[in-house]
Amino acid sequence: MIDTTTLIIFTIVIIAIYVIKSLPKTIKMSEEDLRDIADKVVIITGANAGLGKEIAKKFAALNAHVILACRTERKAIEAVEEIKKESGNQKIEYMLLDLLSFDSIVSFAKRFKERSLPCHILMNNAGIMWLWEDKVNQPPMTRIGAEEYNTQFQANYLGHHLLTLSMLDVLMTSQCNIFNVSSSVHTLSSINIDNLTKNLSATFATYCQSKGCQIVSAYDLQRRIDAAGHLTNKATISSIHPGIFASEIVALPGPLKSLYHLIFKSASYCAKFIVQVAIDKRSNAKGGLYFDHGRATKSAGQTYDSAFGQQLYTRSLQLLDTHLKQFKNPLTLDGSW
Repeated sequence: MIDTTTLIIFTIVIIAIYVIKSLPKTIKMSEEDLRDIADKVVIITGANAGLGKEIAKKFAALNAHVILACRTERKAIEAVEEIKKESGNQKIEYMLLDLLSFDSIVSFAKRFKERSLPCHILMNNAGIMWLWEDKVNQPPMTRIGAEEYNTQFQANYLGHHLLTLSMLDVLMTSQCNIFNVSSSVHTLSSINIDNLTKNLSATFATYCQSKGCQIVSAYDLQRRIDAAGHLTNKATISSIHPGIFASEIVALPGPLKSLYHLIFKSASYCAKFIVQVAIDKRSNAKGGLYFDHGRATKSAGQTYDSAFGQQLYTRSLQLLDTHLKQFKNPLTLDGSW
């Protein structure tokens, strides 16, 4: 019999071989391809740690106005000070955003709009990933009012969807580039629209489905934006797989954790691909794209089904109805959703 530790090591090694073989060469871009984002407003969710913080650091180094949208104030403030010190850029700030609370998301959108700031880049980065079920330490459901939502689905997809739609008027007038930080693992599990919220499983399969929803919704929203002929200024929305990196959210025992960090690339390494896409004029010329390691490529076949995208959009609006009614939809003439 193979013990659990041996099985985990074997799995990590196999994944590592796949990752190493699939690592792309550094993407070369000329100065003409890059846009100047100095003083541009960049919102990054989950930017107080891990990949999000590394993305924030790279935008800060480019002299952007970076807003860390996070739920843990202490960690966010510490991250703000760290980024300011490293970059010398003082235009770094924190705004409270808890993606597990619809009220918090609505509040964030309203507070941001009160400041009359544009938003040039919205990076929907924050996320939760569970590899196995642990109902004690990882409660699979989040209660919001009378409803219960799968926590991974809520944080990874539905919360970000509400954030994007509630800010859509500002995003459109700002000609914002919106990016959903997704994952190539969306190919490992199909999406069941009839069971979006009632899947009690806190497992990797649920994570994969939530990442698939991000991509499907990005394609669908871009189609809706393109069809809004009455608008002069329009946003774009695409999805990005940053690559597999040593994430802080993966819990492993000591020796395995060391092996894990030795084999996989750092969050900083993968963050550069995201920022490269965000500042590349060619990548931002149109939305509805899926990027893997900074290169436009194909996502899973199901994600391109426009009828399926409409179904997901309709179901999501049903779940978000009460909260979205507080905002107007700039994509329709009467402001309705």
